[in-house]
Amino acid sequence: MSATPITPPSAEEVHIEVDEDTKATIKEILSQMIDPVTIEFFTSATCKERETNWCTPTQELLDLLLELSPSGKLIVNKHNYDEDKAAFEKFGLTSNRVPAILMDGGSIRYIGAPLGEEVRAFIETITRLSTGKTGLRQRTKETLSKLNESNAKHVEVITVVTPSCPYCPYAVLLANMFAHDSGGKVIAMNVEAYEAPDIADAYSVSAVPTVALRAADQEIGNVEFVGVPPEAELLKKVLEYSGAEHVEKQ
Repeated sequence: MSATPITPPSAEEVHIEVDEDTKATIKEILSQMIDPVTIEFFTSATCKERETNWCTPTQELLDLLLELSPSGKLIVNKHNYDEDKAAFEKFGLTSNRVPAILMDGGSIRYIGAPLGEEVRAFIETITRLSTGKTGLRQRTKETLSKLNESNAKHVEVITVVTPSCPYCPYAVLLANMFAHDSGGKVIAMNVEAYEAPDIADAYSVSAVPTVALRAADQEIGNVEFVGVPPEAELLKKVLEYSGAEHVEKQ
């Protein structure tokens, strides 16, 4: 699948701008929601110390989605490090890893703002979590369910993206659905390259999406895909890293 070379963003004060037609489209998509979806949103004072404060547009996006979603279907819990360190500790976050967004009990994680091209996958993730329709193949769903019931190791699927990458949302959405259908045995870690350059550097990212996998007993994972991974190939790698290759054969 295709990948996009990384080019640095320009420094500026960022706010979201959404026209009325786009708002209407988002509202229509979110109208499909059935069960409530809870989002944990993390910020800290370090956002204001950076060249670009990405916490502000992230909060604006979440506020907009709250406004456009059916009443009571979207719940956003906001945590500021200076006021709620316990929440950061609970989910294993630090004050410099902001903005951060967690969903599905923490199995779906965004390190950095889900803006630009990432917005559509973010909204689609919310809708799919609410409806329970992940869009994965039946064989994949069954295998991930068995993985959840096994003693296999947890596996992080680390997807490094940029806001301008048109292919990245597909990789992110796929990882998110793996996390959900595995009951959290798979953790989808979606990383914005410019906001977490140390993670991008650790995996020598030069094009996005770059997808790395890391087992729970590894300090750092390995890059397995540059571009959007095929569903079957990602499942194969998840089973390999979890130590549960036998699960698919049961």
